Amino acid sequence: YHCLSSGINAEWPLRPGVFIGSEIYNFRYSPYLTSAKRVLVADYALPTAVLLMAFCGSYLFKQVEMATFTDEFPDMFTLQPFKDVSAGTVLGSMGLGLALSVLFFMDQNIASSIVNSPRNRLRKGSAYHLDLMVVSIINAVLSVFGLPWIHGALPHSPLHVRALADIEEHLDHGHLKEVVVYVRETRLTTLISHILIALSLLMIPSPLNYIP
Repeated sequence: YHCLSSGINAEWPLRPGVFIGSEIYNFRYSPYLTSAKRVLVADYALPTAVLLMAFCGSYLFKQVEMATFTDEFPDMFTLQPFKDVSAGTVLGSMGLGLALSVLFFMDQNIASSIVNSPRNRLRKGSAYHLDLMVVSIINAVLSVFGLPWIHGALPHSPLHVRALADIEEHLDHGHLKEVVVYVRETRLTTLISHILIALSLLMIPSPLNYIP
């Protein structure tokens, strides 16, 4: 009963948070404010919903006991003891690595195909092979230190393009269609976002422990 109760308590902020995030995201279709302000509000739907539900979970339900973050982490940049790995473990990891490689290959190419779709009107050329090579090199380095792998993921990549795009709504035979007019093609947004993700490690245990 305790485990079930803890699971329910940990899950409850997600349900209204998803609803609030969806409603804020759909604010771009409302008649309020100007078009630019509606898009600005909709672009920050996710962080707004997370902050709102974090406040509700931390202050309105203080009596609920939940696990918190800790700052006691081992050294992440330590080489793994490969010499202690048995031959059976190597063969088993080869099978798992092959399956993960196929998954990464498919996910990377699907994300790249959606991002480089002609409807996005991107001016710079695609780099399917270069992107995959960079991902493989990064994952090889991460594997040596026993860190998680990375790859181009859905829906983050298409949503990133949409966040950088100017979109117009056209009425075609009674149907409202969104047309991408211009996309700001820059690497600064991804660079800054990942720097901020790295800096979030400095927020452990506080204030991240206030997020349910």
